[in-house]
Amino acid sequence: MGWNLWGQANVPAGLSNVVAVAAGGWGHSLALKSDGTVVAWGYSGDGQTNVPSGLSNVVAIAAGLNDSLALKSDGTVVGWGGMYRAT
Repeated sequence: MGWNLWGQANVPAGLSNVVAVAAGGWGHSLALKSDGTVVAWGYSGDGQTNVPSGLSNVVAIAAGLNDSLALKSDGTVVGWGGMYRAT
């Protein structure tokens, strides 16, 4: 299950209907549910587990070093975490 320093391997209780998972480099994990929503957990020092409010219609996910990405059914990409912080 991995290093698990920040709980990235501790799947949230009750998580179900998962169709895809992604693991980030600095200890965060993502799950794409069959209803098109995303669940994230683990290290969030750069906001990589703070899934944007209202994010839906997701068809694919990816986790980078300190960021998270979601591909929506309309072809748009939503990113959050380290690379996507406002400066």
